[in-house]
Amino acid sequence: MKIKELKYSENFCEENIWHLCQNPELEGFTKKVLIISNSNRNCSFRFQKSPNGDELVWWDYHVILLATKPELQLIYDFDSTLEFPSSLKNYLEATFHTEHIQEDKDLPGFKSIASEDFIHSFISDRGHMKDEQGNWLSSPPKWPTIGNNGNLPLPDLLDFSETSKERIFSLVDMHALVNGISN
Repeated sequence: MKIKELKYSENFCEENIWHLCQNPELEGFTKKVLIISNSNRNCSFRFQKSPNGDELVWWDYHVILLATKPELQLIYDFDSTLEFPSSLKNYLEATFHTEHIQEDKDLPGFKSIASEDFIHSFISDRGHMKDEQGNWLSSPPKWPTIGNNGNLPLPDLLDFSETSKERIFSLVDMHALVNGISN
């Protein structure tokens, strides 16, 4: 699978992953959409494409795909400069260095949504990519908006508070997944 042959629109990671979930080359994999953020909506990522060439990129949220088979855990991140796909282990170790983080609330959290649920339930009106006057902050994708009848809007997915409807996994939980330990 070549990244250049896939649907991609800069700054619309959730829609890019929605399309990737349906790629026939990923049949036979168990696929989970991972939403990464925290209650501050400010997570640091290393090895991300950056217009400034900065080592760290701070995302308010990011969406990637975890595709697994026995003995194989792959991360698909369109915005990473790491290999596409990367092993889950390498991705976590390279992307999330936490020595610069002072407080636990600044650590990344992870929500995991089954790809089928994401495909059938996700709704994106792209409103989060407009300013107060309705101007685009980033050019929208050329494809139509996703979802009309779903019940999984982006704002709900981005709720990383204690009252979130979905379980929030820690970085430690994700590393445990690599090591075959379930929490």
